Amino acid sequence: MNNPILIVACISVTVGIVCGALVVWFIYLHRQYTEVDSLVRSNHVIGRVGIVEIPFDSNSQGKIRVNVKGSLVDFLALTDEAQEFSKGSRVLVVAMKGNKVWVASESVFDR
Repeated sequence: MNNPILIVACISVTVGIVCGALVVWFIYLHRQYTEVDSLVRSNHVIGRVGIVEIPFDSNSQGKIRVNVKGSLVDFLALTDEAQEFSKGSRVLVVAMKGNKVWVASESVFDR
C-alpha cells in the first residue's frame, strides 16, 4: 500500500460513499416532514373566485375553472340565480357536492 495513486483512490471512494450516504439521509429526513396532498377538498374551493369556461344558467350546468393550491381545476357548475353566466364571467363558489359546485355572481358579495 505504498502506491500514492491507490491511497488517493481509496480515500476518494470513501469520501464519495460518505457524501452520497449523507445526501440520501438528508432527502429521507426532508421527505418525512413534507406532506404531499393533491386531493381537492371542499374547503379548498368554497369562497374562491372562478372563471366561467362553458356558459350556464339556472336551468343548465356549465363549467368553471378555479385556481386551487396553485393549479387550475375545472368543475361542473350550477347556480340558483336567475341570470346567465357567460364565458369569462367571474363567479364565487358558494357550495360543493362531489365534483359539482354551486356558484353565485361575484357582484352579489360586493354589496
